[in-house]
Amino acid sequence: MKTEIFKHIDSIIEKVDSYKVEPIFSNEIQSRNNRKVSNDLSENEIIEIFTTLIAYSQNANSKLVEQIINTGIFNKIFADFDINKIVDMNPCDLADEYWGEIGGIRQQAKLFHIVSLARKIKKIGSFNKLLTETEIPKIIKTENDINDFWVGFKKLKKIMEVNKVPFFRSTTSLLHFLLETGYDCVKPDLVIMKVAKKIGIVEKESGDKNLIQTVRTIQEYSIYRKIRPSIIDLYFLIDEGQLGAKKFVKDEFYN
Repeated sequence: MKTEIFKHIDSIIEKVDSYKVEPIFSNEIQSRNNRKVSNDLSENEIIEIFTTLIAYSQNANSKLVEQIINTGIFNKIFADFDINKIVDMNPCDLADEYWGEIGGIRQQAKLFHIVSLARKIKKIGSFNKLLTETEIPKIIKTENDINDFWVGFKKLKKIMEVNKVPFFRSTTSLLHFLLETGYDCVKPDLVIMKVAKKIGIVEKESGDKNLIQTVRTIQEYSIYRKIRPSIIDLYFLIDEGQLGAKKFVKDEFYN
């Protein structure tokens, strides 16, 4: 079964590679390869990452969100991600003042989530210390590393639930955060899960069990092929035609 799934992943990679647009494809691969887990992310850097991920979440148009982020508007709204200033902000005021410029993120509630998140992080204290204490491996090289990853992930998710951290209590969002900060995993969103179902990793696209099964299988494939999960994440996004990923291949790929 696993051999068959790995063959399907090989085929996706082979097909994408024959239609890739250079140099942007290789630049993106390199960028994902270079992502390393940092030991000293500041609270401001953490809130900036969370803000970006919230903006992209809930099936927002990834291409549009990217354009909004590139304007630097979130730096303006959130005082260059100064957590001490964000905790005192009123999300309703932010929506009144800036929604015309950031409406592409789709939901005003996201502004509420960002401010709430800043308050929670401030209350928790060192988020970095929290990540270290969960002992999630920074790099996955063996089956044991994969087991340790999921033990640590369970601990981290529990902490987020106990502290009622908004948004990042969900498996998908928390894995997205870990992916973005350099851990060896993928974000099992709707696009990734469609590919997972198509190639037989899971029978259903929803449910925590299926999300974890998908990420774990990709981690296993990554060890087998000596390729980082974040790279497989990109291949899956391209394969299923995620709007922000379509630019990495020629148009003929989708014909």
